Amino acid sequence: MSTTTRMGLRLAAAAALLVLGAGAVMAGGGVFPSYPGDLGFQLTTSGRVTAIIAMDPNGPVSTGAPATPTGSFGTIVISRKGVGTAAATFRVEPDSSLGELQFGCNLNLTNGRFVEFAPGVPGLPLGGPSIFSNWLPSDVTLKLFQQLGVTLFDPSTFSVVAIPGVSDIISQRCVPFPKAKDTLDAVLFSDLIDRFKIRTPVVGYPNLSGNSVGTDPATQWRSGFLVLEVKVGFWAQPGTTTP
Repeated sequence: MSTTTRMGLRLAAAAALLVLGAGAVMAGGGVFPSYPGDLGFQLTTSGRVTAIIAMDPNGPVSTGAPATPTGSFGTIVISRKGVGTAAATFRVEPDSSLGELQFGCNLNLTNGRFVEFAPGVPGLPLGGPSIFSNWLPSDVTLKLFQQLGVTLFDPSTFSVVAIPGVSDIISQRCVPFPKAKDTLDAVLFSDLIDRFKIRTPVVGYPNLSGNSVGTDPATQWRSGFLVLEVKVGFWAQPGTTTP
């Protein structure tokens, strides 16, 4: 099993633990954030910043309770070479490029959900700052990048310095949901179980194939946790130094 796969499984399991322990506008997406290019920002991908995102891609997000026990929750780990990593658990923001997550872990929708404003136009923001907010809460976005030494917003001038966005997908996969008869201790890794001392039965994950529309592969519901590894780029004004 590859390191990325192991990390993805670990993050998906951690997201499930945290959620259970704590108690579509478009076909595949929703309302897009403002386009930084319209304000003179340019996208730069240095290759030094990546992220792993593990989430339960099932909604609804803004019109009621999610259809699965961990629906719309996830974990993100952002890494900056030479600096370290920063991680957080989140719930998907409503009215984002992820929409209502009607089609679950449909990998045909990844570009439209996470990467592109339009075909061939990458750099969808993760979650702000300011008018560039998206699926990751803006306060979480600011905190994570601050931990990595990246300033996104200058409060002294009330100006946006940089906007982190997904510039490319390194890998993507769907990790099977736990079965109804399983318990978290059968699903999670032993270190997590030992740390949290939790033996919580897993509530069954329903078959949501009824969410599918027609026969288009992009409008079919797919089960499982979504695990992505992505390259992170930064929108900034020309001359601005970015990671």
